[in-house]
Amino acid sequence: MPKLYLGESLRLLANTLPFIWIRLGSYALLGLGLGVYFGVVGGLAWLLGQLWAPLGVLLFLVAIGGGFGIVRWVTRYYFYLLKAAHTAVMTEFILHGKGPEGGQVAYGRSAVTERFKDTSIMFAVDALVDGIVKRIIRTVVRIASILPIPGVDSLGKLLERVALASSTYVDESILSRAYARREQNVWAVAHEGVVLYAQAWKPIVANAVVMSLISYVEFAVLLVILALPALAIGAAFPAAGPVLAVLVVIAAWMVKLAVADAWSLAATLLAYHRTTQDMTPDPEWVARLEGMSDKFKELGRKAQEAVTTRATAEESRAEKPASAARSSTTTPTAAPDAAPATEADPAARDSGADDASRS
Repeated sequence: MPKLYLGESLRLLANTLPFIWIRLGSYALLGLGLGVYFGVVGGLAWLLGQLWAPLGVLLFLVAIGGGFGIVRWVTRYYFYLLKAAHTAVMTEFILHGKGPEGGQVAYGRSAVTERFKDTSIMFAVDALVDGIVKRIIRTVVRIASILPIPGVDSLGKLLERVALASSTYVDESILSRAYARREQNVWAVAHEGVVLYAQAWKPIVANAVVMSLISYVEFAVLLVILALPALAIGAAFPAAGPVLAVLVVIAAWMVKLAVADAWSLAATLLAYHRTTQDMTPDPEWVARLEGMSDKFKELGRKAQEAVTTRATAEESRAEKPASAARSSTTTPTAAPDAAPATEADPAARDSGADDASRS
């Protein structure tokens, strides 16, 4: 079985505690907002349920879908960037054995904005990489070959779904090469990173899948821990039972997202960089991926377009000083419009002086 980076990934989290605290605080605020949201909508559903029970149930089910939509929106426009900054700092620890100089949060923010000038570029690269990684998982990955667990073959479909769900950690690991190599052409970095992932997928997928399973276990344990006081309160106030149940689920989910998912990401990052550090892209795998995934072809085109665009911009910048120099040497010097003023007549000066003395 491939090496799992459970202990080392925990140490990596301990080294990046500023981000862990930010994640916990951010998810606590999100959980509080969801609690208020479900409290308001749940109250409306209860009122409507007094008129017609199915209507109240329908409204609450719609509210659950709306809650997932809220989390998805906040994740895309805030937590995704926070995760990217955290990834940049963890990459520094993995490759150099120490954190960045200065504050971790400031470094993470600057690393992301320097590599990805526009967040739309980050989303576009990530979307392509995610599609390619999932295609590789469906086509190449065989979970039974990396997890020697009795009866794993019968769980193949379930584990494949877990592997697909854990592909988000692989995506971040591939994009972390942009921080590791200080590379501006993120398309080319992602293109190369996908090839290396395909060449050495076993330990990377093993860590991602195992850590995802552990995160689900952590979620279940958190549910039990938080449910015990909730049951005690519910016994004293039976009417508060449904509200407490929702709050317990939200709280356990937020802690999972804040800590368990960060642990999974750290282990996958370690597996990716440790496995691919001495590897180079294999042309055979490049050809195989091009035949397997149209998104991989598009990623290659984007990488080449970025090179061409950069070369054109550099040529344009180089031509501007040369053009200015040619313009200054060929432009004739303008002739003076008038002769310089001559000195006043001495006689006139004397006459003016006599007038002044008489006055």
